[in-house]
Amino acid sequence: MFKNPSFLFDIICTVVWLLLAVRYARKGFLASVVQLAGSLLSLAVARAFSGWAARQVFQTFFGGSFRDQIAAITKVTAGQKVVVDPDVEMDVVALAGTPGSVCAAVLRFREGRLTDKREFLFHDTADIAAVREEFLPRYYLDDEQIPKVIAVDELPPDVDALQQALNEKRGSEVQLYVPQRGDKAHLVEMAHTNAVERLARESGRYAREEKLLDELAQVLGLPKPPRTIESYDISNWGDGTSVCGMVTFRDGKPYKAGYRKFKMKTVAGTDDYASLAETVSRRAAEYEKYSEMAANGEPSSNYFGQKPDLLLMDGGRGQVSAAKAALAGTALADVPLYGMVKDDHHRTRAIVDSEGREIAINMNRGTFTFVTAIQDETHRFANAYRKQQMKQKSYSSTLTEVPGVGPKTAKALMTQFKSVGAVKEATPDQLENTPGVGRQMAQTIYEYFHPQG
Repeated sequence: MFKNPSFLFDIICTVVWLLLAVRYARKGFLASVVQLAGSLLSLAVARAFSGWAARQVFQTFFGGSFRDQIAAITKVTAGQKVVVDPDVEMDVVALAGTPGSVCAAVLRFREGRLTDKREFLFHDTADIAAVREEFLPRYYLDDEQIPKVIAVDELPPDVDALQQALNEKRGSEVQLYVPQRGDKAHLVEMAHTNAVERLARESGRYAREEKLLDELAQVLGLPKPPRTIESYDISNWGDGTSVCGMVTFRDGKPYKAGYRKFKMKTVAGTDDYASLAETVSRRAAEYEKYSEMAANGEPSSNYFGQKPDLLLMDGGRGQVSAAKAALAGTALADVPLYGMVKDDHHRTRAIVDSEGREIAINMNRGTFTFVTAIQDETHRFANAYRKQQMKQKSYSSTLTEVPGVGPKTAKALMTQFKSVGAVKEATPDQLENTPGVGRQMAQTIYEYFHPQG
């Protein structure tokens, strides 16, 4: 440890600083200077010792193989030293897997330096060979720039076809190979290490989410952690029109493929309870439809064919009672149902069960934060849909005021011109180019927005 030049330099600088400070410092300043010098000396010793101790641990527990990988990483990343021919563009690709996921790591070298690191996750699979066979052509033959050299941990089964496609896209020969020794082989090991570390980080996140779902199940008294959670929120605006936003959380994270929007079909005016009842009734009907299709040998990938583990309503006893009554007798009647209650400041306060009893969650930080995130995301999604509908309705109502223009023609005009302002500025010839708008209609629209004196 004392052979480290950096350590010796730190010690010498600290001693010199101390001597100069003692020589020139005023009386009242001397103690502070000595204290500062002592701190610098302690820091130098601690830094040297920590580095020495870390090396001893690695050598003791990981042996030569891991030391080689650390050396390869240090050689590449420390100071971005040149480790490959500076005239060669090269990518290094390696894959690693766990029982539930595969990660592909790509290191990009340009002008002899590591310029980029990329990692791609593939969930619900443990077949590294299949992912490799799919990943390499998709990554390089879509939009990615193809380098002159691609070093991989293993060649895919269709290497000849891939090699030919790479050559054709690049316009020159691409070297696709597995390095056996030397720096490039160490770089492949480094890429593999990156993939392993990414999977470890994902596994840590997954473990945290599992714990979170376990805690939620305990708080709500559920028989098992709710892997698929659906949450509903009604959003209204002034004219009495309502919409509903449905968001889905799967394994503790938002699952965008399970998001849905509902326009009310049977509810007139503003009635949150009736709107929520209509929405969950339609949700149950969709599930029953796809379940029947699957039973008849016609399975569908539509999300509505899946049964949730937990249903959450934005609101209290009234919303939960309305949803419970609407789901009675349906295939979703046995899904646990709860409401998310807010306080006077519109912050999540508690959860209400299907019997109307409140469950305090603010003492359980994990559950409180998770439920708040679900409620906020549901509210955001529902409000965004409402604003979108208001905007479209405003546009349509403006255009449908033109004599002879109905909702269908108004929609075609908005598709063609993107805004009402653009429709107003269009010439009769431009308006006539809109599908469904003839010469006479185009002239009518033009004259409506350009009245004569």
